[in-house]
Amino acid sequence: MSALFEDMLQKGDTLLESGEFKKAIECFKQCVKSRPEEAEAFFKLGFALAETGKLDDALKSYAEGLRLDPANSEALTAVGDIHFEAGDYKNALKAYQRVVELSPDDPDGYVSIGLVYNTMDRSQEAISFYSTALEMDPSNVFALNALGDAYYALGDRDKAVEAYKAGIVVDAEDAAARFNLGELYYDMDELVEAERECLEAIRLDPSFALPYLTMGGICLDLERIPDAIRYFELYLKKENSPRAEEMRSEVQVVLEGLRKEVTS
Repeated sequence: MSALFEDMLQKGDTLLESGEFKKAIECFKQCVKSRPEEAEAFFKLGFALAETGKLDDALKSYAEGLRLDPANSEALTAVGDIHFEAGDYKNALKAYQRVVELSPDDPDGYVSIGLVYNTMDRSQEAISFYSTALEMDPSNVFALNALGDAYYALGDRDKAVEAYKAGIVVDAEDAAARFNLGELYYDMDELVEAERECLEAIRLDPSFALPYLTMGGICLDLERIPDAIRYFELYLKKENSPRAEEMRSEVQVVLEGLRKEVTS
C-alpha cells in the first residue's frame, strides 16, 4: 500500500473513533478511489456509511469489498446486521449462515442467526441456535444475553433472569448484561431492582445511552420528575446515532411536557 493510502486510512479510523462519521466517509472514499483493489477500504467505508444511516450505500460498499474478499466473516456479519436492522430477515439470515459456513467453530455466528429468529417470533428456534453457541462456549455473554431475551419473549421470566445473571457472573463488567437485567426488572415493575441494575450499567459504561432512557422511565414511574428530566436529558446527550432518531424525537416530546409540568 502507498504511504498516502495508509495515512488516509488511518485518518479515517481516527475519525471513526471520535464519531465523526461524515468526515471518515470522505477519507475512505478517497481510499477506494485511489486503491480500488483494496477490500479493507470498502469495508471501512461501508461501516461509516451505516453509522450515518445510509444503509443502501453501505451495502453497496460492502458488496464491492466482498467481491474482492468473499470470505471475510467480519464484513459478512456487518452485512447481516444491516439487513437485520432494515427488517430484511431473509438476507440477514443468508449473510449470517454464510458466516457460520466459513467459521463453524465461532459461536457468534449462531447467536446472530438466533437473534433474527427471535425477532421473527420464532423463539424456540432462536434458543436452539443460542444453545449451540453455548455448547461451544458456555461463557459467551453475547449468547447468554440473547438467551435471556428469547426466554423473556416466551414469557419465562425466571429463565430470562437466570440467563442474564449468568452473563453477569461471566463478566461482571458487562454493561449490556446489567442493562438487560435492569430492563427486564423494569418491565416486571420491580423498580428498585431495575434502578440498581441500570445505575450499575451507567457506572460501567457512562457512554451507553439506553440505561439513561430506562432510568428516566423508572424515575417517572416513581414520580421523581426532576430526576426523570435529568436522565432523559442525559439520554439525548449520549444517544447520537441516526438510527435512534425516532426515539430521540419521542423523548424530546416527553421532556418538553415534563419541563412544563415542573414550571407550571
